[in-house]
Amino acid sequence: MRRVAKDTLTAIEMNRGEVEEFELTSGRVIRIELLDVWARLLRTTLKKLKVEEEGARTDYAFGCVLRIEGREYALEREVSTQRSFYDPWEIAGARIWLDAVADIFDFLLETHGECRPRKDARFAIQDASIRICPERLHPWCPLPPGGLKIENCYRGEDCWLGAYNGASAHGGLDINHPRGTPLLAPLDIHDHFYFNSLEMGHNNNRWRGIHRWRNGSEWIIQAHHMTSLTVPEHKPLKKGEQFALGAGVFVGAIEHSHFVFKIHDYGETIPLDPWILFQQMYRDLE
Repeated sequence: MRRVAKDTLTAIEMNRGEVEEFELTSGRVIRIELLDVWARLLRTTLKKLKVEEEGARTDYAFGCVLRIEGREYALEREVSTQRSFYDPWEIAGARIWLDAVADIFDFLLETHGECRPRKDARFAIQDASIRICPERLHPWCPLPPGGLKIENCYRGEDCWLGAYNGASAHGGLDINHPRGTPLLAPLDIHDHFYFNSLEMGHNNNRWRGIHRWRNGSEWIIQAHHMTSLTVPEHKPLKKGEQFALGAGVFVGAIEHSHFVFKIHDYGETIPLDPWILFQQMYRDLE
């Protein structure tokens, strides 16, 4: 498939052997081929894989091999360690985030939010000369000083794809903060609403906001465990406007908010690591 770099991030999924052609803003087209993917356990406290145990811990690594413009590149990630908060690779004029590989589900479940790639691997990609979006992002919540720390993601495991209770890939990014912490729009939100709520009979308050870019891409962001909305549903929000109080419903052992990021483009919706947004938020404060 061929895609053209937009002024916003592009999400792609690939199978082994597939080729993606990506046109940079200069007009140059780079050829990206997925050669292989892999995943392996680093350590686990589970008695049996894929069986959750309260407070269990599983750390793992995954990676892929890409052929880009005729050269091979090995990309490797760790999850549920501090290395979960990683920098993208810059290769041949493109910035590439390795988001997930399907092989991690050889030893993980998907019972804690949508996160499994539909193909062998999932990536985010952008022209290396431009930002992930054309405007600065406002902090979604008060940002922890000095950057995100894995120990502040619920019990130290619930980053994106972290192994919740040692066994289930975590479909979001948890940030610990007290009940009632203000949640703020990181960019203008054109529509927003609860898609789950206590009032509707669910066990959580889960919110979704949508930003529609002029280039046709939509960013979908979500926040879960919210105490309450502070503005009416469907009312457009300005960047930086408070829309909720967080960390108050079904939070489990530690008060926290759960953040989700998805991109809808090219007729499909693809979830990505919210860390990509939070890293940009930190940089936009500099």
